[in-house]
Amino acid sequence: MRPWLGAATRALLEVLLPSCCVICGRDAVPGRSCIGVPGLRWCDAPQLCRACKRERLTPAPATATLGRAGAELTAAGGRPTSAALVDLVSVWKYRGIRGLAWPLAELADAAWPAAVDAGGPVDALVPIPLHARRRRARGFNQAELLAGLIGARRRVPVRCGLLRRRRATAQQAKLPARSEARDLNVRDAFVPVVATGEGIRCVGLVDDIVTSGATALAAATALREGGLAVSWILSAGLARGA
Repeated sequence: MRPWLGAATRALLEVLLPSCCVICGRDAVPGRSCIGVPGLRWCDAPQLCRACKRERLTPAPATATLGRAGAELTAAGGRPTSAALVDLVSVWKYRGIRGLAWPLAELADAAWPAAVDAGGPVDALVPIPLHARRRRARGFNQAELLAGLIGARRRVPVRCGLLRRRRATAQQAKLPARSEARDLNVRDAFVPVVATGEGIRCVGLVDDIVTSGATALAAATALREGGLAVSWILSAGLARGA
């Protein structure tokens, strides 16, 4: 589709089928082009009005240190996790409203300077992978959408193939926060895929929300076993004291 034709088609659809805010039902902000961002389609509008975005997604970057001495990982979130943010992420993932990736990626990107200040620059972004069965059921990996939008903005490549989820796990959100059950659920769930010839030495992880940090630490451990340095994990929300 030619650029001018695509823009005209989007404008027409916005008039005929305006996108509505998933929270209040009012008209959402206009759609955007997502050409070049894997997993997002040109019709994936943000689905959030300016008022609800301002109320629920005003950035308030926070950082925390996950893990123990010798295996620490810096976590940076666009804002502390709240019930409102959890609800919005749930709508995004479980109702399949991909366009919510836009405002949530902006939120996560607001924590980028804090992540780099704490852990340093990275050669690539690695989204936390879903198991193949869950990805098929959901239709997309939310961490990949975030990483794609953030990477495009920061001009950092995204490498989804450096980490694989080798077994299905229970949903962390359904387990008690900061519990041993979360650690056991994701222990040895990830396996690294060795990068060759790409010049990648240091990476940053990306996920939607960091709660206990168990998933991030398991993923970082796998990547480090594969010979990569992992500087931080970036997310839209970060639980206090994660």
